[in-house]
Amino acid sequence: MKLIEPTQKPVTEGWLQKYLDRIKQLVPLTKTGKEGEEVIVARLQRGLDNRFIMLRNLCLEGPNILFPPILIGPAGLAVLNISHARGFFKAREDTWWMMDKSSHRYDVARPNLMKQSQEYASKLAAIMEARGKSHPEVIPILIFASPGVNIETTNPAIRIVLMDGIDSLISSLLRSKEMLQANEINYLSDSLEVMANPEKAIPMGEGEDFFGQDLLTPEKKPSPKIPTINIPTQMPLPDVEHKLSFSKKQWVVLAVLLILTIVVLLMAILYALSLF
Repeated sequence: MKLIEPTQKPVTEGWLQKYLDRIKQLVPLTKTGKEGEEVIVARLQRGLDNRFIMLRNLCLEGPNILFPPILIGPAGLAVLNISHARGFFKAREDTWWMMDKSSHRYDVARPNLMKQSQEYASKLAAIMEARGKSHPEVIPILIFASPGVNIETTNPAIRIVLMDGIDSLISSLLRSKEMLQANEINYLSDSLEVMANPEKAIPMGEGEDFFGQDLLTPEKKPSPKIPTINIPTQMPLPDVEHKLSFSKKQWVVLAVLLILTIVVLLMAILYALSLF
């Protein structure tokens, strides 16, 4: 099974959340909550072949509102309502009861997890229809992530799966009649992924074909022309020899200055040596 979930932005946790996470790591607890859901997703991922696609943590109803996992495969389109509830329950058609711990009597439970699952399926169908996406019937499946659940069922309105029934669910999905072709599965998966993240949508027909290859060769811009500058090979230079032609007196003055300079340097060197 292929698992698709958007990249989650890193969230800076406060000191209290870090403290609670640390306690969870130190104290061994039964796999419930997010951990229980991870176990179920991992088992489905191992058991179902690559014809199935699961879309998880999609924000279809608005920012920061995560939709339940959506499973698409040859068996059809399903919404998995993974519950972390514990206790004793009764399911009769579309009614839902839970046993009271003190009186040990069954009372109507809130929320009604079966109706909640059906509402998720109706929401998904409405979201796709609002965007003009064709789809098969959306099947709601209620799955319990905790092993501490006991349910008495009488003709339940939807399929209910306990933790120890995941393998049976996988087998039935693999044996089910083929309702969707491979291209339809990919179409539904891509459509839902784009709905959750519109930035991933790429308009077709604008320089790109179905396989993501460019149809239009980008226009090559001509290289900028560099203006030609004619540099003369012979340039009129001043007569250096004429400029350096000194008179006899000038040569004598230069020689005297040179000698004086040498004498001064020698005296400075001798003075410096005498200091040591």
